[in-house]
Amino acid sequence: MYPPRTTGFFAHPRVRNALLSIGRLAGKGGEGRIPGLTIALIAAQAILYTMVAPGGPPGVDALIHWGAKSGPLVTDAGQGWRLLSANLLHRDALHLGLNLLVFAGVGTAVERSCRWWDYVALLIVSGLATMAGSLWWSPTVSVGASGWVFGCVGALLVLGRRARTGAKGARMGWFSGENALPTVLVFLWLGWTSVGVDNAGHMGGLMAGLLVG
Repeated sequence: MYPPRTTGFFAHPRVRNALLSIGRLAGKGGEGRIPGLTIALIAAQAILYTMVAPGGPPGVDALIHWGAKSGPLVTDAGQGWRLLSANLLHRDALHLGLNLLVFAGVGTAVERSCRWWDYVALLIVSGLATMAGSLWWSPTVSVGASGWVFGCVGALLVLGRRARTGAKGARMGWFSGENALPTVLVFLWLGWTSVGVDNAGHMGGLMAGLLVG
């Protein structure tokens, strides 16, 4: 997730490589297919992007029209629903593609490790926390699903630490808390040292994932 006219956090090569590794690991064990809720959310975001931007990347006005986070509209006009809808929107095709790629990996891992309603609750809470953190930091327009990614990563940190035995432990041992922490710290450091990244939103999503997980 990032404001319009900025460089996406997940476009960074080190971030892409790390999350691609997570995605490959999530698909091991004969379970290569993306499960139902995750694929439905991926499809919904892709379809929505084609509606928002039929002729190319959408402008700020189009993003606001379709539900982007905008400080004045949330706080002054009472449009709190934007804190959820903004998670489904994307600035351009690259932003969309990178977010969907990494969400497919971490979302799949979470969906396979918990009940579907817990997964839905995680996405709702992390989505709200992401945009609330972004709103607290800056009233500017912001969109994107990377807060969901950070929420899933936060939940996986907790789930991986708990699942030490049995089938679930074998499936999630690669993402136990201790093993994942250095990667998470690298993600956060790259965010804070990059230009135009909505770090407050990422932190909100991560903290929500840790709490819900």
